[in-house]
Amino acid sequence: MKDQTSPTRRALFTTEARRRSALCSLQFVGSVLIVVGFFGPWVAHKTAALTVTGYELSEFAKFFPEVRSGAVPVRRALFVSPLLAGLVSLALVINRSDGGLPLRLVITALTALLGLVALPPLQAILEPQYRLQLIVVAGGILPVLITPLARQVSERVLGAVTLLVALVGAVPALWQVILLRPLVGALYERVIWPGWGFITCMVGFVILLVAGLRSVART
Repeated sequence: MKDQTSPTRRALFTTEARRRSALCSLQFVGSVLIVVGFFGPWVAHKTAALTVTGYELSEFAKFFPEVRSGAVPVRRALFVSPLLAGLVSLALVINRSDGGLPLRLVITALTALLGLVALPPLQAILEPQYRLQLIVVAGGILPVLITPLARQVSERVLGAVTLLVALVGAVPALWQVILLRPLVGALYERVIWPGWGFITCMVGFVILLVAGLRSVART
C-alpha cells in the first residue's frame, strides 16, 4: 500500500530527521556560557560590594526611585530571562543526546530546579510587584519539563526553537540593561562598562543564534 504520509510530516517526525545534538555542540557551549554569565558580574566595579551579577539585577533595580515611580519603564522580571532561556536550550541538548531515558529525565528535572533560583524572595513571593516575575519563571520552567519530547522533532524544527529561545532570552534582558545603565552610571558617578558576566551571556546567545541558524539551514 502506498505511503500517504505527507512530505511535511516526514520532515518533522521521521527517524532520519532526528539528528541528536552532541554535548560538544555549539548549542551546548552557548547554553553553558549563558548560564555561567548570568551568575557573573553584569555591573562591573572595582569594589566587590558595588559589583552586581545578572542574578542580582532584578532586586538591585528596585532601589532606584525612577524605577519605583515608573519614570524609567524597567521591568525587573525580565532580567531573569537569560537564565531561563539558557536552561531551556541546555535541556534541549540533553534530551537530543544519546543518554538513556532515566538519566535524561533526572538531568531535565535538575535543570528545571535550577530555574527556581529566579523566583522572587519567598517572604514576598505573592506580592503584586513580583507577579510578572512569577509568570516569567513559570513560563521558562514549563518548556524545560517538556524538552524530552524534543527527540520527536527534526533538526530544522529544533533550530527554529533554538532561535526563538535565544531571542526571547536575550532581547528583553538587553533592553532592560539599556534602560537601567544611565541610572547606574549616575549612582556610581562614573561610566559603567558591562562586566564579564554580561559579555559571556551575550556571547552565549550569539553562539545559540548561530547554532539555530545552522540547524534551520540544513536540508
